[in-house]
Amino acid sequence: MNRKPSRRSVIGGLAASGLITAPSLARAADADDWQAGAPPEWGRVLKAAQAEGQITVAGQPALADRMAAGFKRDTGITLNFLGGKPQQLGVRFEQEVRAKSLTIDVLIGGGQELVLIPEGLLQPLRPQLLLPGVAPEHFRDGKHVWMDKAGKYLLQGANYVFGWLIVDKNVVKPEELKSWKDLLDPKFRGRIASFDLSGPGPGQGAATWISATFGIDYIKALFLGQQVKFTSDTRALVEGVVRGTTPIAFGAIQQQVERFREAGFDNLAVVLPDDGPGYLTGGFSILKQGVGAPHPNAATVFINWYMSRPGQEIYESIMLETSTRTDVHTGIPDYLVPRPGVKYYFNDEAEYLKRFEMVKMLLTALGR
Repeated sequence: MNRKPSRRSVIGGLAASGLITAPSLARAADADDWQAGAPPEWGRVLKAAQAEGQITVAGQPALADRMAAGFKRDTGITLNFLGGKPQQLGVRFEQEVRAKSLTIDVLIGGGQELVLIPEGLLQPLRPQLLLPGVAPEHFRDGKHVWMDKAGKYLLQGANYVFGWLIVDKNVVKPEELKSWKDLLDPKFRGRIASFDLSGPGPGQGAATWISATFGIDYIKALFLGQQVKFTSDTRALVEGVVRGTTPIAFGAIQQQVERFREAGFDNLAVVLPDDGPGYLTGGFSILKQGVGAPHPNAATVFINWYMSRPGQEIYESIMLETSTRTDVHTGIPDYLVPRPGVKYYFNDEAEYLKRFEMVKMLLTALGR
C-alpha cells in the first residue's frame, strides 16, 4: 500500500487532460490477463457484446481518450465516451432513465444516483461481476467497496483520502496547522480560499465532513469569521496558493495540486491536521447502470473491464484517485492513500443522504 509519487503517473494524467503531450503509460498486465479463468457465461456475454459493437460511457472528460482506446484494444468493442460535469451528466442520466429512453449504458461519477435505488431504476452490478480477476480477494480488505447499503448498485473503483489543506509553505509553515482550530488564528483572516460550497463539488464534500466532525459553529467561525474567499475554478484555487495571494486553500483537487508541482512549484505543501485525518471518498469513480441500458452485454463487459487491473490502471493514473485494487500501483501521492490503523469518516449511503440536510444547514449558516 506504500505508493510513492512517480513522474510517470503525473505526466500520464497531464497528457490525458491535454495540458501536455506524453506517451501513453505502459500497462503492466497483458491485454488478455484480465479475462483469465473466465467462466463459460463470460464467453456468451462477450460474444453478445461484440455483436452489439459499442457502448456509451459517461464520466470525467479526462478519461475519454485512454479509456476508449484501452477498452477497444482489450475487447474489440467501440467505447463512445460522453464527457461532462458530474452534476450535468447525473441530471441527464436521471431524466433518461425515468423516461425509459436511456442513451448512457454506464455512468462513472459520484453518488447522487442513490436516490434512484428505491424506485427500482438502477440495474444491480454485483451479479454482473463474472470474472475471477474482479473477485473480492483482489481488492483492499478482501472486499468490493459499495456506496449503497445493499452492496449491489453503486460500485467504487477508487477510495482515497480527501479533506486536506494546501499551503504555500514559504508563507505558512505546515507545522503551524497541527489542529483544524489553528485555522481560526486571526493572522489567517482573509488569507484562506475554498472551492465554492454552494453546489456539489470538492468544497461542499470537504465542508460537510468538517461540519460533521467539528460542528456548525466551527464552520461559521472558519468560513465567516476568517473571511474565506470562494472560487469555483479548481485551477485558480491552487494558483492562489502557489502565488501567495491566498496561502491556504480548502477543497482543492489532487489533479491540480500535482500539475502545479510538476510545473516546478515546490512551495506547495499538502497538510492534514492531526485532529481530523480526512475522509474516504470514491470521488468520481462510482459505477452506475440504469434499467434499460441500450447495450446491456457491452455494459457487463465494461463493468468487468473497468474493475480489472488494466481498467483501474487507466483510471487511477489519470484521475489520481487511489484504486481499491491491491495490484494497481501507478504512483499515487501518499497523501491520498489510506493509512493502516487510521479510522476515517466514510462517505457511504447513510452519510451521503445525511449530507443533503447538512448542506442545507451549512448554506443557511453561511448565508449562501
